[in-house]
Amino acid sequence: MEKARRSVLILTLALACGTLVMGRASTCDAAATANAAGGMAYASVSRAAAFAVQKQLQNKIAKAGWWSGIVRKPNGSLHHEYLVPGADYTQLFDWDTYFMGVALSHLHRGKSLAGSVKDFLHFTDSHWSYRGYTPREVAGRHLWALPEMCKPFLAQMALRATLTLHHVAWLKPYYARLKDTLWYWRHARRASDGLFTWFDGVESGCDNSPAVINVPANRTEGVDLACYIYREYLAMADLASLLGKRADVLRYQHRAVKLKALIETRLWDAKAGTFYNRNSRTGAFIRVPEWTNLVPLWAHVASARQARIMIKRHVLNLHQFWTPFGIRSLAPSSASYHPISGYWQGPIWIISNYMVMHGLMNYGYDAPARTLAYETASILLHDINTTGGMHETYNPRTGVGQNQGLFKSWDMLGSYMVQEAYSGKDAAGIPTVEKINSMWQAWHHAAKHPAHHTLHHTAAR
Repeated sequence: MEKARRSVLILTLALACGTLVMGRASTCDAAATANAAGGMAYASVSRAAAFAVQKQLQNKIAKAGWWSGIVRKPNGSLHHEYLVPGADYTQLFDWDTYFMGVALSHLHRGKSLAGSVKDFLHFTDSHWSYRGYTPREVAGRHLWALPEMCKPFLAQMALRATLTLHHVAWLKPYYARLKDTLWYWRHARRASDGLFTWFDGVESGCDNSPAVINVPANRTEGVDLACYIYREYLAMADLASLLGKRADVLRYQHRAVKLKALIETRLWDAKAGTFYNRNSRTGAFIRVPEWTNLVPLWAHVASARQARIMIKRHVLNLHQFWTPFGIRSLAPSSASYHPISGYWQGPIWIISNYMVMHGLMNYGYDAPARTLAYETASILLHDINTTGGMHETYNPRTGVGQNQGLFKSWDMLGSYMVQEAYSGKDAAGIPTVEKINSMWQAWHHAAKHPAHHTLHHTAAR
């Protein structure tokens, strides 16, 4: 009986891979790694096949001119070049902007990300009565998204732009306001246990998330939110070090350590083997099997034991999050699961694929991470070949694009996911303070001695 179940599962995977072959002109290795008893499975993929798909995707995106299409010139109250999720947009969105900046870093383009940070911080402090408040969405001629706060990605944006541009002087006039955005989270959104609360689902970015309480507002201690703020602390420590602000370095490092411990203890449900949001009023877990429970893998805050349990029990589980096309935004075990029209209630998003891929790599699960990178590039390439565009979400049963089909935003990450998965590079990674100072010294040396730098790298090759 067990052999029969295993054979059926491997056949299912082979058929799924066959769909990829027919639809995407790519290949899955016939040998599938499977554990039928645990419902875990992922198809192994050859390096050549993965890079072939990535190359095709990169060529399609470049030919369509989509890299320049996500950059906007100054517009009204947006005084600097900035990033938009697609051709039909004119406004800044918080986490979309960050992940587009991450994607653009592969092309060594950081100006528009730095401009976006400046535009966001232009609205910090000077336009609102509450210190540090920054709207999550800003249009050139309109105010948007009140009273929802910009998700905590601004320090990560500033760090990514600084790393791409190889200079930090641009940030000096904005540093105080950047600090104030984290002041806001600590003083306006910190619960009594030290964790932080989302105002509502829309603010969280997962608009219709069943894991975020909307009424009353400001009640959900988000797993994802805590992880984003943890990464903000690390990014602020790096930026403070580059700007020579030693006291701030120590302050943010200390806060990061404390928050990491809170995430590991307060948000971990040992019985379920996963992280869950909490109700700040009652202290109860909000037991919804949502992809945001997996964000501690990406932020590298889960312990090795927690990661191992969660990856085996939930991430690689065909009945939970894993599919032949990527990571479900909500597991089928939830009563709210709607794979076609659910938006954040089941369909696949490229952003969750990207985070989970790096989460797997953080804990040594390189093979499934590479498979996930390949799957992501494949569905995007197939989408472009069949519809001429990329979609906001993808059907977890078929891999077909859903919602609006003029989306760019973090879908652009897919064009470099295979490269990141095989090289181990994390374009969204946050270096330690020691590492970033070493990098900075090397860049400054290269800038002062360009001829020596060129000769050195030529010799190295």
